[in-house]
Amino acid sequence: MRLIVFVILLLAGNAVAGEPPVPVKVGLHYSAPWAYADADGKLQGIDYDIVRHVFEQLGVEVEIELFAYERLIQKFRDKELDYVSPMAFEIKGAHQTRDYLDIQDVAVTRAGDGIVLQKMADLRGKAVVAYQKASEVLGADFKSALQETAYMEMADRERQLDLLINSKVDVVVGDRRVLEYFSHKNYGEGKITVHSIFPPTSYPGAFWDAELTHSFNRVLHKMREAGQLQKYHSSSRH
Repeated sequence: MRLIVFVILLLAGNAVAGEPPVPVKVGLHYSAPWAYADADGKLQGIDYDIVRHVFEQLGVEVEIELFAYERLIQKFRDKELDYVSPMAFEIKGAHQTRDYLDIQDVAVTRAGDGIVLQKMADLRGKAVVAYQKASEVLGADFKSALQETAYMEMADRERQLDLLINSKVDVVVGDRRVLEYFSHKNYGEGKITVHSIFPPTSYPGAFWDAELTHSFNRVLHKMREAGQLQKYHSSSRH
């Protein structure tokens, strides 16, 4: 799914005299609370705010679009995008930024179901739905657990939780922030149980341009030192 919303940061002083600046085409994963649109269509989110701040500091004009993850990666591979985030794996020729998105993948079950998940192997024998490319991102132990599991991947997180709440699946695997956000938004408090069976990780973004990568990293470093990254990560998005 592609969110057709464009954001142009028009910044003075970054164009060659007489020529309009060529905006950097930015793609972000369409996933609340990281990058999404409010009821009025205004873009917001943790990753969106961080990326916008970095490019503002660099004085670079950007066009920002949001995509489902598989579509995001394909458009980057096709070089239709100059920068994408998050980037969960290596792509030949691309330059990754420093890690800046702290993400905790978890398994969630219906509250009161009594399912105990202490490790990935405990997923065996259960009906599991996860985000796109989860089987590539989460490693060999996760793939091994899926061998005896009814498993599917889909982009729509709200649909994943709908399947869970209506007992169509036993487990949803995904980003804790995302699943808690949509569970709270659509069903209220106390509807899911969170199982921390995956290690926390931090993801970078990726550019095709090495110089932009270095510039982006310089601003990220300053933001981290000033506590700005932590501030963005700690902001409430409910």
